[in-house]
Amino acid sequence: MKKYTLLALILLSLSFLTPSVMAKEAKTCAVYFTYIGCPNCAYTDPVVLTEWTEKYPDLVIIEYMWKGGDWQDPNFQFFGEFAQDYRTQAAVPKIVLSRGNIKTGRIDVHKAENDIKNLNSNYCPLIDKAMSFEEPDLTQLPGKPKIWANGGILIKKEDGWLFQWNGKAFSEDLIGGKDVDNELAKNLLFSYNVSKTIQGRKFEIVKPERAKFSGIAFPDSGVIPYAEFENAIKINILEKQAESQPSQPSQPAAQPESQPAEEIELPIFGKIKTGEVSLPALTAFLAITDGLTNPCGFFVIFFLLSALISLAGARKRMFLVGGIFIFFFALYYFLFMAVLLNIFMLGKEIATLTTIAGGICILAGLLNVKDYFLFGKGVSLSFSKGGKLKLEQRVKNLSLTKSTSALIIGTTIIASTISLVAIACTFGIPLAYTKILTSKSLPSLQYYLYLTLYNLIYIIPMAIIVSIFAITLGKKTFGEKWIRRLKLVSGFIILFLGSVLIWNYVLLENVAFIFQIIIAAIALSGLIILIDSLRKRKYEQK
Repeated sequence: MKKYTLLALILLSLSFLTPSVMAKEAKTCAVYFTYIGCPNCAYTDPVVLTEWTEKYPDLVIIEYMWKGGDWQDPNFQFFGEFAQDYRTQAAVPKIVLSRGNIKTGRIDVHKAENDIKNLNSNYCPLIDKAMSFEEPDLTQLPGKPKIWANGGILIKKEDGWLFQWNGKAFSEDLIGGKDVDNELAKNLLFSYNVSKTIQGRKFEIVKPERAKFSGIAFPDSGVIPYAEFENAIKINILEKQAESQPSQPSQPAAQPESQPAEEIELPIFGKIKTGEVSLPALTAFLAITDGLTNPCGFFVIFFLLSALISLAGARKRMFLVGGIFIFFFALYYFLFMAVLLNIFMLGKEIATLTTIAGGICILAGLLNVKDYFLFGKGVSLSFSKGGKLKLEQRVKNLSLTKSTSALIIGTTIIASTISLVAIACTFGIPLAYTKILTSKSLPSLQYYLYLTLYNLIYIIPMAIIVSIFAITLGKKTFGEKWIRRLKLVSGFIILFLGSVLIWNYVLLENVAFIFQIIIAAIALSGLIILIDSLRKRKYEQK
């Protein structure tokens, strides 16, 4: 009997343990970035913030959200600082468990659940340091975070904090005169008896407010737009007093037990972490592909250089004319992409613009593929016969110029006019790239730096061609056969990009996937060219 009495006393004492004891249990903490208007975030927000925090009772998510385009929002400002400190791309959705475990994009963010399952605890990856959830002063957290845990939420407001939860409500009779400190505020998130936890403290019962998700920007898409709660109280969290003793250095960020960010091995580029440098690598892939598959640009530059072969000092003139043409071609390409960038940035109906961009890419791709089989017939994105005749006359007049200054002026005029026409040949690739670029949350300057990088890489093949042509003095030619082949390859690439844009453009954020698209387009084009060549050879033998 005494044994059972002792057991009952132990159980009774455990039932009176304060929530502060519970809160000292190890927590798994992560930081999550998202913005209203991000189509990929619309799918990850409700999963990360509500499903996971209810499924894993010890999980804490510190969320930073802002409205798309509001660059002055303190959460966006903090995101820029965080991305720089953690050396990660400024893209969302993004969940951070530690410096070595950052998931970005709709696909990879969902993979973070495997890490959460395997982690017994995890420090909160705060800027410049990491610490357990029990340590940080909530009032000192930068920006306006929301803290999600155990089916509840703490929201930082201008004039205090809002705590919301589902469950039993209580009356104002519990209001007292004691302040709410950091420890108690955190305990609220993990308390199974909120009334007992808050009893005797200063608070105000208020009407619950909806916690918005990115999906609120897409009312007809079927995604969850917000989270609703049954109860809410407004509290003021007492700031921690400065400690007299010097603080101990924060512990380093806990390393996840799961595998590190995915790495892929690629020719030239070597090993690339897709979650960290996918945007620079994506820029390089698409730019070099665009540069290698632009038949109109190659045609014009070969045409210009060919006209200079018989002139005195031909080699120097070729470098001069080629350099001028490449400069203006890159300049107008950059301006064209900048226009596309601003269209996508200003557009409100992101999903609609993505569909339009995808449709244009598919049409452009089909026209380029058509040009391989029916070159010069029907609608085309190549130079018309009239355009070629005008170009031929201009180049002929240019070749008769003896003055270097006149040659520069003439080349500048031709390059400026022809570049605008030649852009139409492969505009599908920059169209797809700028759409992907605007899905990232970057400072305005970074958008244009990426466009600059794209165009610098884009002109590399042209620069190589000018060098080879000038050195060999035109021994290498570029005829209709190669124009048709390049159109076939570029056509399939643009066609595939457009299809993915319409289907699920977030896939284009994955470097490996882009590489597969390019390889598939080249392989399919090579197969068609091989079959066509064998067919023609067999026909000629007859």
